[in-house]
Amino acid sequence: MRSRPTAGGVVLGLLLANSAVAGTIVGSVTLTPADLSFRGGARSNAYVGQLSGAAGNSGSVVPSDTTYGVAYLSDVPITEAPPASVLLDQKGQRFIPRILAVVVGQAVEFRNSDNVFHNVFSYSPPKRFDLGRYPRGKSKRLIFQKPGLVQVFCDIHSDMRSDIVVVPSRRFAYVGADGRFRIEDAPEGKHTLVLWLPRRGERTASIEVAANGTTAAVLGAE
Repeated sequence: MRSRPTAGGVVLGLLLANSAVAGTIVGSVTLTPADLSFRGGARSNAYVGQLSGAAGNSGSVVPSDTTYGVAYLSDVPITEAPPASVLLDQKGQRFIPRILAVVVGQAVEFRNSDNVFHNVFSYSPPKRFDLGRYPRGKSKRLIFQKPGLVQVFCDIHSDMRSDIVVVPSRRFAYVGADGRFRIEDAPEGKHTLVLWLPRRGERTASIEVAANGTTAAVLGAE
């Protein structure tokens, strides 16, 4: 008599089946000197009309913050629980990191590590909020439920800015200073790859991911 598989065996079999058809996307984009030295006001924003004219002159990226963009698959829905909450710190009157990617349903902790008050807010349609003023050592938490770009500012210090890119799933990667990115566990088949850079916004490309292999995605400068 043939034995029936246990529930654990079924789950393991499904996991192995899913991993068997997943691939890796290794990509690169040509970054210009402007991309590597971007500042907060690189692109005008219709949702911050209430800010003063100084809002477009935030400082350059801090040396420890080496992310210059986000690449992700836009057509892969989330199929697992969102990752644990991630920190967006306020330190030295900067948002750190300058660029942050979060998965739909993931929470962000907005911590104030400065000796001054901050008032974090955004007018971006995917997540409009105003956290009010709060002092050093305090944090406020928000969950991001809609995909899209959320531009974050401080109402007290108009030169502070961070970009939160809310992506559909964990199939995303940060773009480094060399223009390279690597997306793991990408489902086999045709997909839409989105690349977001602060100065250039979004650009898309069709890509076909090979199972159990590596697919190259090369995007030139524009």
